[in-house]
Amino acid sequence: MRLVKGFTPNWFTAGMGTGILALDAFLLPGATSWLKMGATALWILNMALVAGLLILMGLRALIDAKGVRRLFTDPVQSMFFGAVPMAMTTVVNGFFDMGPRLMGATTADHVGSWLWVANAVVALASVFIIPFLMFIKHDHALSRMTAVWLMPIVPAEVVAASSGVMLPHISNIALQQDLFVGTIVLWAFSVPMAFLLLGTLFLRLTLHKLPPKEMAISTWITLGTLGTGVMGLMMVAQDSRIVVPSLASSISGAAVLAALILWGLGVWWLVQSLLMTVYYALKRSLPFNLGWWGLTFPLGVFGAGTDLLDRALGTSIFGWAAVTFFVMLALFWILVAGRTLGHLGQLTYPRPAEMESHDEEDSEMAI
Repeated sequence: MRLVKGFTPNWFTAGMGTGILALDAFLLPGATSWLKMGATALWILNMALVAGLLILMGLRALIDAKGVRRLFTDPVQSMFFGAVPMAMTTVVNGFFDMGPRLMGATTADHVGSWLWVANAVVALASVFIIPFLMFIKHDHALSRMTAVWLMPIVPAEVVAASSGVMLPHISNIALQQDLFVGTIVLWAFSVPMAFLLLGTLFLRLTLHKLPPKEMAISTWITLGTLGTGVMGLMMVAQDSRIVVPSLASSISGAAVLAALILWGLGVWWLVQSLLMTVYYALKRSLPFNLGWWGLTFPLGVFGAGTDLLDRALGTSIFGWAAVTFFVMLALFWILVAGRTLGHLGQLTYPRPAEMESHDEEDSEMAI
């Protein structure tokens, strides 16, 4: 009962990080057969992990509906409802990338497509409902802002990039056209809003300095926002050849140029995130919490976007960068997964007092 009542949506960040490692390993340029096999096994493991997390969340909704409602009004934990569709996306994409070898192309495409539809609904709920709750229910202040504010916004662009993966597997031309337009609209739900938040975050960091140590890793989320933005644009460039071949050259050129700009901005935030993490580490003021999973998914999607740029442009810098980011991702995943298993008892069985505490400081510590 304590396990169920103590379950919070930030646990889905573990599924995000594990899933993106599996996808990046499978799609890594020059990936060997053994790496693809390992990636497939990790994807299957992540599918079981995400399914287990969904079951726990469903049980809490049944057993502790009042507690779940409180999560929606919590100024920090509510942000992590965006982690649910992002973790699901790593499962969905696996059906199109790895599923055909395991269950046949037809079955994998059908399962992946239906899961994508369900996931898109959850992502849209996050994009529209959580920000509205921020407007009417939450107690926020600029001094307490962190990159976690991006979490409910990003799922739309993550699902947009996923739809770009799915589109070539659809045979109906009209449906392909609708999905192509939907990809762009979903992307627009996230990326322009993310730019507003990134500008505000820069202002907050300038005026109020670094976030508290419990939230030190949160700045890495900025990298994920820009990484999935790059992926979405590259999917538009790729799929335009299928849907609108007469305009493909213009659309592809504009999309790749915009992706390059986002990638450059992502490198800036990557350096800043590294500097902040090293700063806290040198001060020995970097306590472990589930927020450490923020080291994985953002870097993973940025690496995936880098891989797509490499395939489109063939420039050696992107090839080397994609491999570098993958090695960093693998090392971070080993570190964070190991620390999570080592602290599993503390993380899964909170003390009763912690379960009943709802003030902001406790919420930040719970991350």
